[in-house]
Amino acid sequence: MANMIFVLFYMLCLCACAVVALAQYLLYGFGLYGMARRAGVGGEWMAFVPYIRRYLQGKLGGPITLKGKTMKKPGVWMILIPFVMGLAAGLLAGLALALAVAGTLVNKNAVVMIPVASVALFADLIILILLLAGLAAKSGLRSLVNYQIFSRYCQGNLLILHIVFSAMFPLYEAVVFFCYRRREPVCDLHKETV
Repeated sequence: MANMIFVLFYMLCLCACAVVALAQYLLYGFGLYGMARRAGVGGEWMAFVPYIRRYLQGKLGGPITLKGKTMKKPGVWMILIPFVMGLAAGLLAGLALALAVAGTLVNKNAVVMIPVASVALFADLIILILLLAGLAAKSGLRSLVNYQIFSRYCQGNLLILHIVFSAMFPLYEAVVFFCYRRREPVCDLHKETV
């Protein structure tokens, strides 16, 4: 009986997560579609394609200038950073696994003693640092793009609130995009920078 209650609770949690994920997908998609259509950036259909929608978000944000350097296509970087981060972490994880298997074989044969476990642990530490750096870069770029987008619709403390909450709560970003999809921009930064 206790197992059935646990399974029922687990299934309810999975259903709730699925409903929230579907709501985020739809709100974000329709919001991004409406904002891109109003801005006239083209390719609005990308709002409903899971990874490519980040490119459209970057395209909607426009070029980003930091310390005199301009990132002309932040949407490309919004797609590339997670891809490169996952590829590098996967390669390092494969190296750590290969070293662990080699260490087991070496210890069984006892021919040569090499600190394979230490190297594997070092590789795991590098993976952790790489993932944290990639997550920081991805979140920072997304916040900069959202700043450019949201600054067309609001100013001051509300803008800061949108940026911070969008970084902390993914559903918040989708709701804000959905709410702003039909609103006319206060100022059009994208047209001024292009």
